[in-house]
Amino acid sequence: MTHVDDGRDVVVIEPSDLAMFRRDYGKLLPERSAERLSENSYDVMEYVYGLLDNGADAEGLDAPGDDGDADIAYHSHCQQRTMGVDEYTESVLSDLGYSVRTSDVECCGMAGSFGYKSEYYEVSMDVGDHLRDDLGEVEGATLTASGTSCQEQLDVLYEREVPHPIELIAPR
Repeated sequence: MTHVDDGRDVVVIEPSDLAMFRRDYGKLLPERSAERLSENSYDVMEYVYGLLDNGADAEGLDAPGDDGDADIAYHSHCQQRTMGVDEYTESVLSDLGYSVRTSDVECCGMAGSFGYKSEYYEVSMDVGDHLRDDLGEVEGATLTASGTSCQEQLDVLYEREVPHPIELIAPR
């Protein structure tokens, strides 16, 4: 808590971590510490959105070029949706010039470690098929997802690498 007390923000790329900091740590830490952690923790795309919204220069971020990389198919992690921070990713990407198509499916099928367990693999893939049906054809689009489990699931479903949205805009 020293860093938070010193005015530093906690920025995470894994939505499940943010959910823990904002909701679960209230059961583990003293009340005031949990409040400070919750109030000063951010999803990385939420943080980038806040910086840009407060006047930060977007010039250093990677935006789509003339090489046709502007189309994005994006699936947000269920924890992002639950906390209401999923909108920041789409907003940042759109503001930078990307054309963003989002999924309406709430769960990719992994459900944390559920989909990694052999006894649940088929169920996980069946749920994942709903996501693939929702996103439809993604040929020619960059497929991206927030959260390790969603990235892994989409990697299997589409047989291609699925980066985190921050990787798309990170300076190269």
